[in-house]
Amino acid sequence: MNATRSSQVVFLTGASSGIGAAIARMLVAEGHRVMGTARRQDLLEAVAEEANAGASGEGRMVTRVVDVLNAASQREAVDACVAEFGHVDVAIPNAGLGVFSPIDKADLTDWLTMVDVNVKGVLITLHACLPHLVASKGLFVNIGSVASRNVFPNSGVYCATKHAVLALGEALRQDLGKQVASTTICPGAVNTAFIEQTRDAELLDKYRPGFKDGMPPEFVARQVLLAMEGRGDGIVSDITIRPDFI
Repeated sequence: MNATRSSQVVFLTGASSGIGAAIARMLVAEGHRVMGTARRQDLLEAVAEEANAGASGEGRMVTRVVDVLNAASQREAVDACVAEFGHVDVAIPNAGLGVFSPIDKADLTDWLTMVDVNVKGVLITLHACLPHLVASKGLFVNIGSVASRNVFPNSGVYCATKHAVLALGEALRQDLGKQVASTTICPGAVNTAFIEQTRDAELLDKYRPGFKDGMPPEFVARQVLLAMEGRGDGIVSDITIRPDFI
């Protein structure tokens, strides 16, 4: 069981900023070994430098520039992770995006990009990691959203992609529950640059304050640790977290 390993091996996408960077820093600080991937090499290397400066125990972060939609590159990255660390205990397909607009004013390219990254990217990561997770009796951690359970104005396609993420986590539980654990973390607003991908000026003015007052990304990272460290006692199937606006 993974819980007997003090240092777990984590394959993490979208590690160059926001929630992904916070996860990488926190896991390395807790002694875990992370293969962090992203498209932006300079930002990714900066996160790794910071994470490794704060490492404890066996904690270490290595990096690889990967596009989550390139299945061959994803497999190569997973193979590199196994070559570096020996196995994969945890896979976290964190890479994702949201572009908000009224549904009748949306750009089709934005819709398709969200489906590609938020759904196809997760599936490609899962497919590449799954044999290793089965071998290690590992954990698959999806980053969902409160939008995984609710539909909000101006974000219908984004919500649909996050509904898919939640369904995939449940499918893993039903199909492979005795071999691979599955956790879906569903955050509300997080204080990152996530909202800046929206180009509708009116919506940006409306939504920016809520994201600025949102949860720190480190709070999401702590839920990843909770799921990882709970193994042996129980499995966190899914968890919803929201900002404290009090």
